[in-house]
Amino acid sequence: MSDADNETESARGVASRSLIKVSVLVVVALLVVVAWLAFEFLLLLFAAILFGVLINGVSCWISEKTPLSRKASMGVFFVLFLISVGLFGWLVAPSISEQVDALSESLPEAVERLRERADDSAWVSQIMEYQDSLSEAVSPGDGFSVVTAELASLGGALTSFVVAFAIGVCLAINPRVYVDGFVKLIPLSYRARTKEVLSESGSTLQSWLIAKLIEMLLIGVLTTLGLWLLGIELALVLGLIAGLLSFIPNIGPVIALVPALLLASLEGTRTMLYVAGLYALVQALESYVFTPWMQNRIVSVPPALTISLQLLFGLLAGTLGLLLATPLGAVGMVMIRMLYVEDVLGDRPGREERHAAEDYDER
Repeated sequence: MSDADNETESARGVASRSLIKVSVLVVVALLVVVAWLAFEFLLLLFAAILFGVLINGVSCWISEKTPLSRKASMGVFFVLFLISVGLFGWLVAPSISEQVDALSESLPEAVERLRERADDSAWVSQIMEYQDSLSEAVSPGDGFSVVTAELASLGGALTSFVVAFAIGVCLAINPRVYVDGFVKLIPLSYRARTKEVLSESGSTLQSWLIAKLIEMLLIGVLTTLGLWLLGIELALVLGLIAGLLSFIPNIGPVIALVPALLLASLEGTRTMLYVAGLYALVQALESYVFTPWMQNRIVSVPPALTISLQLLFGLLAGTLGLLLATPLGAVGMVMIRMLYVEDVLGDRPGREERHAAEDYDER
């Protein structure tokens, strides 16, 4: 082959590689644009994955503890789930519905009482001035408040989760089909590592979700019992609100405290202090007892990063983004560790110890 042919072939190779690079950049740019335009849909899809991981994890656990197959165990899970929902709806839902109505009626009254007492109490006046948005949202003849508006937004997100649950069931029935289909889109040399990353991410989501559900149950029960002992009439619905909102770290407990303090204000300042102390005690137990135990079993997301993600996703997708910010952060930590720190930087577990041992042997 002549030099001219070699140069032509080399030029074609360079042009081909340049075309591939440009194509990759265009595809990445298109994916970023699609992700931006369909951000809420992608969050909903992630919520479906959460449900699928939970259903699959519980089904596998039942299968390990019993002679049932995984699909039979999944059937047992759904039967138990439906029975639990039915019992909850029969025994507890009517009381909760009544207390929710009572809460909607009591909160405006509590705010009006605070307004009347603001002239006689300097610190109450300061609180009312600081909470201008709260004062504007609630009027004496109004049945709504900032808290009920927030709960309505939360209800909209939970309604979207019904769709996510249906998709999650489909994912849980045969997860291998979807995992294998995704892996086939990856180059051959990276498929084994991709499966490892997906497996680790799924395990992290499963552990985080189970631990969070246990935490929500504990906070809801402890808050309900504490409010009941303090003589708060709507203890059940306030405990339910505290348990549900504990799914959102940092921000959720603050939102849950507001209606409890407003109701307690109807009983007097001392009752408000008791309720605030109760919520502080429950959060202390969660922060210093349960969270350290949970972090020994799942990936730990730094608090500053958690709050930053909550603010970012809350601005981008509202309540849905706020709900999913923490599990997304946990999965992101796993992917950054495995794909960037370990694969790109080569900082794998035990690598530093091996290098130290090699340096010691050389000396």
